[in-house]
Parts: sequence; structure tokens; C-alpha cells
Amino acid sequence: SSDLTVDCGTTMITLEINLCTAQWAGFNSSTMALNGKHNVTDCQGSVDSSVDPPIIRYQLPVNHSDQNPCRQSLQIVDETPDPTGPFSNFLTIQSVIITGFIDTPRSEQGVISYTTDLYYHFSCRYPLEYLINNTQIVSSVSVATSDNNGSFIDTLKMNVYNDSDYGYPLIVPSSGLQLRTRVYVEVKAVNLTGFHVLMDHCFGTPTSYNASHTEQHNFFTCSVDQRATINTNGNSKFARFDFEAFRFVQHREQTKSSIYLHCILRLCEPTKCEELLNYGDNLASQKDDLNVTGLIVGVVFGSAASVVLVLGGWFVLKKFCWAGRLPRTFN
Repeated sequence: SSDLTVDCGTTMITLEINLCTAQWAGFNSSTMALNGKHNVTDCQGSVDSSVDPPIIRYQLPVNHSDQNPCRQSLQIVDETPDPTGPFSNFLTIQSVIITGFIDTPRSEQGVISYTTDLYYHFSCRYPLEYLINNTQIVSSVSVATSDNNGSFIDTLKMNVYNDSDYGYPLIVPSSGLQLRTRVYVEVKAVNLTGFHVLMDHCFGTPTSYNASHTEQHNFFTCSVDQRATINTNGNSKFARFDFEAFRFVQHREQTKSSIYLHCILRLCEPTKCEELLNYGDNLASQKDDLNVTGLIVGVVFGSAASVVLVLGGWFVLKKFCWAGRLPRTFN
């Protein structure tokens, strides 16, 4: 309906209704409410007369906790990914669908009524699979199946630290970091309730985008690198791993060796994350070749005595080994 506009934000869904339509039907901002909560002030709208036409604006937190007075329907669904998209080799991609409505009080009891009831239904859809770097977040899944699609991209953060407590951001001296220096990587979701962060795949490459590039170093796929440690994955709002800075052999004649870090993440319900981790363990003996397109996390330059962190760009990785095992914490 042209009388309703929906903005599916990261933390807040904003809805705007044409004020003139409501007034023509005999209602105002105090008589229309979110999800039937007519007696809850926070679920009523506010009039904005500074725009043309004037509107009634409603805001609904993207949150299904008890602290949300205008609770809405939240459903997590499994979907088949686009066969031509970057996650075409995934069996399923999950999305969150949030639905709700704005309505007026029911007409007086009886067989007929001479007043108009207003009812606006809305929905927002958020993908739960993302590719990130440490300056911006880019959604990796096309969800343009309705006009109301959102993204949790602003809630995902990635940082690199120099200590095992993940308390001190990595600061690279002008001389660089020594090889075998421990690098600690954390990805986390901020201001999201009900979801855990799961690292599907993290790896390093010697260059950024190169259509013919095939060389890569997997931190955890077919097997876990002895020099990489998964500290936590899939059981909280953050996932962590660390590794020793290294050089690619192809850079032996260069003073610096570049290492581009890449991570593919998903958000999932706690039980779903555990299910995916267990499912991956059961498929550990299976191997497939995959084509994955993603976004570079960052780049680490390394020499015999130095490593420097800079930003990267888009990459395409061809045919890496996937054992079906999702990375998890090992004791």
C-alpha cells in the first residue's frame, strides 16, 4: 500500500502511515497501535507534520525479548540459496522474517458498522549469512524478493588483537611484527539478542583479487592448522581464533609477504549453531570443491621480521577443499 512505508533497519523497524488516510477514517495517532497494543504508549505512533504529506511514524525494535513492549512475530526459516550466487554450494541459508501489523480498535459490536477499520500488515526479512571486512560489512546473499528487506550488517564487527584476552587491539610498529607472532581475531554481533556467531570458513591468501589465483592457506577446513587455534565458535555472540604470522613461499624473493585474511560468517539460533557444528563433524570425511566469492578481511604483510596490517578488497577463491566440518573449539 502507498499509505505505508517500511524501513527494515538493523536495530529498529520504522513504519510511516499517511496521516490523512487515518484522519479520513476518523482515527489519529493515539488510536492506532503496533500489534494490537492500543493501551501501550510505546506502541503508538507520533505525528510528523514537517513532511508532505504528514505521517504517523512507528518504531519497532528488532528484538524479541521481554523488554520489547510491542512484541512481534519472529520466524527463522531455511531457504535454498541462489544457485548462481556466492553461497550456491551451501545446502541452506537461514533468514529471519519479522512480521507485524498496525491497526485501529475494533468497531462497535453488532452486525454492521458505519466506520472504517484500518489494518496495515508489514514484514521484514534479514539474511543470516554475511561476508565482512574490518571497515565495512557487506551482505552476501540476495534477498530482493520483497520490498521490505533488511540487514544485520551494522551489528557485525571484526577486530584483531595482540593478546589472548582480546583486550588490546593489534598495534603494528613501524618495523612490523615478528613472524610467528600470535594474531588474535574476533568477530562479534553487537545489539542482537537470540543469535550466536558462527565462523563457516576463514583462510588466508597471498594476494587480493586475482581471477587466476589458486593458492590459499585454510585456518580450519579439512583439518585444523596446528598453528591456528579456535578459541570459541558458535556458542556465543562472538567467535574467536588466533594464528601465528607466517610467510607465503612464493614471496621468498620479496622483502614483505602479504597475507589476506578472509572470513565467512553466519548468525544462527544457539540450537541451530550447535546442530550445524555437530552436522559438520559427521561430514568430516566428505570433500568437495567449491567456488566462493567474498570480501577481504584485511591484509598482513610479513617479512623475516615484520608484519603490517592494511585493508583489502574483493576476491574470488577457486576450488578450496571443504570437508563439511565447521570450525569449533578444540581442547
